[in-house]
Order: sequence, then C-alpha cells, then structure tokens
Amino acid sequence: MNPNRFQHILAAVDFSAAALPTAQMAASEAALHGAQLTLIHMVNPQIVTLQLPEDILPPMLDMRGRLLELAQQEMAKLAAQLPILSPPLDWTVEESADRMGMAVTVWGAAHGVDLIVVGSHGHGAIGRLLLGSVANDIVHHARCPVLVMKVKAE
Repeated sequence: MNPNRFQHILAAVDFSAAALPTAQMAASEAALHGAQLTLIHMVNPQIVTLQLPEDILPPMLDMRGRLLELAQQEMAKLAAQLPILSPPLDWTVEESADRMGMAVTVWGAAHGVDLIVVGSHGHGAIGRLLLGSVANDIVHHARCPVLVMKVKAE
C-alpha cells in the first residue's frame, strides 16, 4: 500500500453553506486517490430531546425521527450533487451524544478512515481561534490527516 495514497476519505457535513464545497473537495480527493468516500452527518439526540411536560409536547410527536428523516433527505440531495465516483460514494447519518467533532473522529477510527475533510465557517470567539468548534475537535482528536475547508460566511 502506498503511504501517500488515501484509501477511505470521510467528509463531515452539516447542511450549511460549507457542506457542498466540503463534499466537493472530498470527492476531488477521492477521485485523485481512487479512494472510498463517505459523507457523514452527525445528529445529537440530546438537542431534540425537550424536557417538557407531555401535555405541552405530546409523546406521539417524534421530533427525533423527523430530524433523522430530514437529515437522510438532505444527505441524498447533497450526494446527488457530487460526481459519480469509483468506488461509489457512500453516506450515513449517525447519532451521538458526544460533541460532533469527537463523534466524527470516533466513527472515522472505527471505519478505517485515513483522511477527514471538514468545513469551517470561522464563526464566534474569533472563529474558535480560527477553526469552528467541530473542525477544531476533529483536528485535535483525529488519528489521521484532516483537510479543513475554509468557507466564507454569506
């Protein structure tokens, strides 16, 4: 195996303006290296678990399920905008109660990813000191190279 050739690239996307440029860069790298490309979107179930009385939020209202369904739809739309790759592009929506960046790195390590591509908006607290909090977590905790796509906020 060539150490300069990536085998499995993971692109972490969040459906913001950074998602498509991030996925496109990852697809370019995958095509260049003949690598498997996986797009991943992490959902934190704690964000949608509201602590409200049942008379305010009926138990039949499945916000978690709806959020996952919407994320699946957005991933399909995003994947459709990318070039056809060989091997074919794969995508997944995963749930984790961890911080999003940590969840991405754990998933990547468990699935043999050797490059992670992530977008950064550079918002807040001086851009989280130049990177977003998710990108920052990925850069600091990944066990493989990380390519950060700086995307200008519109």
